[in-house]
Amino acid sequence: MKTIKKTIYVSLLCLAVVLTGCSSSDDDNNNDDNGDDGNNGGSEFYTATVAGASFEASTDPASLIGAGLSTNNGITIATAQGSTNNGVFINFSIINYDGPGTYTTGDDLTNTNGIMYGEISPLGTWGSNGVTSILGLQAGEIVITSDSDGVLEGTFSFEGYNAETETSKMITSGSFKANID
Repeated sequence: MKTIKKTIYVSLLCLAVVLTGCSSSDDDNNNDDNGDDGNNGGSEFYTATVAGASFEASTDPASLIGAGLSTNNGITIATAQGSTNNGVFINFSIINYDGPGTYTTGDDLTNTNGIMYGEISPLGTWGSNGVTSILGLQAGEIVITSDSDGVLEGTFSFEGYNAETETSKMITSGSFKANID
């Protein structure tokens, strides 16, 4: 069981690094389809309450918020992430994404959807995925309310688990609006 926990922890950490390394701010500031100056008019946000403390992704000096939709072999994956300038992040992936609706994480071992909160200092991640269902933690919920005009928007909440420290964190009142890269 410890091997499974460590493997999942490392996998989630790698996913977090990949997702937080990409952002719509990496693009140049040419005008985009919505007619703004490329910084999305500050309309992107990614917020939550983490164990009672406020989390807000950075938009200054650069937006550290992004979303993506990709299809491979007929499977569509939706992802979104938000990070602070200090390396704190929340990201999720929805496998078999099928448009706006409610998606769960951590409710069943076969559910491949995941959502994660992470910190760089001290280093740690708290995730909600199939393995957390074994531990009896509260399942996560990602509600996509809008997927149009190149923007993904919705809400989320979950109980994240850190296998290394065997601790959990409640992430509530999550909301996001991110341009799809």
